[in-house]
Amino acid sequence: MSGRHFIGALFALLGALCGDIQSAETQTLLEETFTAELSKDWFWGLGTWTAKDGVLRGFESGPRRHGPVKMRKLSLKDAVIECDFRLEGKATFAGIIFNGSQERGHIVHLVMGRDTLRILAHPKKGENVELLKQPNILAVGGWHHVKIEFKGETITATIDGKTITASHPCIAEEKQTFGLGGDSGGPEGEKAGALEFRSLKITG
Repeated sequence: MSGRHFIGALFALLGALCGDIQSAETQTLLEETFTAELSKDWFWGLGTWTAKDGVLRGFESGPRRHGPVKMRKLSLKDAVIECDFRLEGKATFAGIIFNGSQERGHIVHLVMGRDTLRILAHPKKGENVELLKQPNILAVGGWHHVKIEFKGETITATIDGKTITASHPCIAEEKQTFGLGGDSGGPEGEKAGALEFRSLKITG
């Protein structure tokens, strides 16, 4: 083998090794296209939800509670969650909530409202701590992008390029389920408003 061929082969080998290391460090845990009926891992919800044409759409139906919300099973610790979301009509906020076991309950909640961003921690079941609250304007009717990163006790969220962060020991706990939802506008159902999500991807 000539020196040139040897160097070329060496670079190819190094490239392959680097690719293997990257894939070992970052794995796609979930990628949802929302083009077909949801899998059974989407196990519980409030309100009415449909997955069609790449969009997961939810709105309140029946007696008003704190929905709509749609839950999915997925075990997470350190991870990156990305998706697009949209508020329609009278919808006031979209949220992504992460929970422990049924006995543990909520762990941390990112709330993305028309005029406010909030991060809520739940150190134990039934206890709420507001870690962050700051003004932010979200246009109704347009798509927004959110990226959430969990690293130990810290959550970092970037919404349309604006980054917020907060820390609490409970954030390091294992998240066993997560939910997409928020406030879609009121008990009049879809006439009041709706929440939409698309392009959900989780890596860890």
